Amino acid sequence: MRSARWSEPTLLRAVSADLANWQPEEQQGRLCLTLGPGVEVWVEARRQRLFMANLWRCEFSCAGPLAERAEGRVRAHQPGWWRRQPVRFTGRGAMASALARHLNHFPNLRQTLAELDYRQFELRMEGGEWRCVIEPWAASEVACRLPPLRRYLRLTSHQRMLLLSVLKMVAEAMARFPR
Repeated sequence: MRSARWSEPTLLRAVSADLANWQPEEQQGRLCLTLGPGVEVWVEARRQRLFMANLWRCEFSCAGPLAERAEGRVRAHQPGWWRRQPVRFTGRGAMASALARHLNHFPNLRQTLAELDYRQFELRMEGGEWRCVIEPWAASEVACRLPPLRRYLRLTSHQRMLLLSVLKMVAEAMARFPR
């Protein structure tokens, strides 16, 4: 279920505090942090309405140019519910399948993504750009009316390291994607 972009200053402030070592900058209701040359990570807050509650969650994304125009979407599949197995990337269509095969040749990326607690991973190619979006379980907040409560799930240092490492590895893998 898609959700609307939401500007929740308290959530972004809490995420900014979790990312304090990276010194994120707030721009247009989003957070931006630089991982290295050419790798910028954007953090956006989204709101999902539930019955008698609201769920605010963050999406971490990075993007870059492609050498040629392409369309497609790559998803991550993690087999095994008891023991985590390395992630396997899948894609539909010729270009997305080629990109999924390319990403499956990076064992560190697959293993790091397997250790990350995330709700959604998506790598989309549209036009001449690619965009990777990861929605972690942490860095989210739930607010209920009945019983009245508000709880923020903190982005721990280990999960933060895994999340930012995956985004950087995806950017490096996309830079080596065959043209």
